[in-house]
Amino acid sequence: MAPSSSFYHLVRGSPPSVFVVPGSMLFDVTPEFFASLQRGEPAAVSELEALAPASPAANGALPPVTALSLNVAQTCNLACAYCYADEGKFGGSARLMSEGTAIRAISQLIQSARGNRITVGFIGGEPFLNRKVIHTAVAHAREAARRAAIAVRFAITTNATLLRREDLQLLRDNEFAVTVSIDGMRERNRHRSTRNGSGSADSVLAGIAPLLVNPGAARIAARVTVTHGDLEIADRIEQLCEAGFPEVGIAPARSAPRPDLTLTEEDWPVLLANMIAAAEREMSWIECGGRPRFANFWVALRALHQGRTRALPCGSAVSYLSMDVDGVFHSCHRTVNTDGFRMGSLDDGFDNLARENFVSRAVVDRQEPCRSCWARYLCGGGCHAEVAAIGRSGCDYIRGWLDYCLNAYRIVADLHPELLLRGNA
Repeated sequence: MAPSSSFYHLVRGSPPSVFVVPGSMLFDVTPEFFASLQRGEPAAVSELEALAPASPAANGALPPVTALSLNVAQTCNLACAYCYADEGKFGGSARLMSEGTAIRAISQLIQSARGNRITVGFIGGEPFLNRKVIHTAVAHAREAARRAAIAVRFAITTNATLLRREDLQLLRDNEFAVTVSIDGMRERNRHRSTRNGSGSADSVLAGIAPLLVNPGAARIAARVTVTHGDLEIADRIEQLCEAGFPEVGIAPARSAPRPDLTLTEEDWPVLLANMIAAAEREMSWIECGGRPRFANFWVALRALHQGRTRALPCGSAVSYLSMDVDGVFHSCHRTVNTDGFRMGSLDDGFDNLARENFVSRAVVDRQEPCRSCWARYLCGGGCHAEVAAIGRSGCDYIRGWLDYCLNAYRIVADLHPELLLRGNA
């Protein structure tokens, strides 16, 4: 990568360009100006500063909570070796959410939303172990949202092994965003095993196949977790897309019950090389007339196209919360039963003071070493749950990936600008 500072990042290429951190703006520049910035000449830096807007902030009143994930099944039918959620139990016992708890939560979400569109998510463990509550909650949310004259959308993360015909129809009819946890075909999926130790890939594909063939209004994506010693990306994406998934996202295992599966410092450069190789294959695929498939790549490019800047990594505790089976709210689905992340309860309501304090502490410009990183407003400072659990790792990987995406963005913006529009997949 070319030199950078907390204010700008130099992007080598022809022509060279400069990424201005506040505002996430990318400018082509002359080689002479590029060289001036490399030398840190005050006049060149001042010229950039005159173009930049103010840094993003997370000050002022928080927006209302408009998204809530319900941990409807704090248990699972699989025994994934790297599951951060302890098979959904989060260190407790296996339990299912009651219909009454789910309905109360949705009613509170609608009241909190102040007329804004809401999102109701379902997660576990494996949420379809509690399918009756899912179906009841969806029906209640649609009717309650209709009465409140607001829109509602739904999301679910599932291993797809328990899907029945009525579940598939629910997903189609209600425009669900469906995330299917699968790491690849058969041997690639070996860490996602059943309780007797057998593989789950065939069951996942059999369960989701009818929805892939006939998705209706559902939007489906595969989510792949890569682990230490198994960091190949491009073939995984290819195989899952051949199986029918229209989109594949990649996530590294940063924390897990089995430390031998988490990425080490030596893994990050390997993962970066593999991510770039997958992106290069994606670029070739696009040149042949294909549609976007590699989610990480397109999320980054579209963020650059929108000039997105964020003081936080996600909506956790801002507009999004997660609720456990007992009706306790947490900052997100990864922080259930974790000290310091409780955000109220059904009995007491959303704890807005806890939300405000959490967000105030988490702003990226108040984090070290984030505040001096050129990628901070694209990254947002990293997952709150992971930073609390294991600290910061992989920052060079993130910067390397974003540096690659800056160069790729220029190519795509010139040749295929329509693919950078939000929702164009």
